[in-house]
Amino acid sequence: MANVEKLQEHLKKAKSKLAESKGTEAEVRKLKKKTRRLARKSNKLKATEKMAELKKKKKKDRKAGTSE
Repeated sequence: MANVEKLQEHLKKAKSKLAESKGTEAEVRKLKKKTRRLARKSNKLKATEKMAELKKKKKKDRKAGTSE
């Protein structure tokens, strides 16, 4: 499974390709889909890591952390 840093790197490359792209509509659409997919994947990994850290805490501490 890819780590978040690698995904962020791929996402930056894909965004730069999209900004430089002067191709057909289909190519642009494909690049947009790729950037969205990579963004979702990296956000999912970040959220999973955050939830894993929260699960390590006691339940009272988790609830106190969310209300602040």
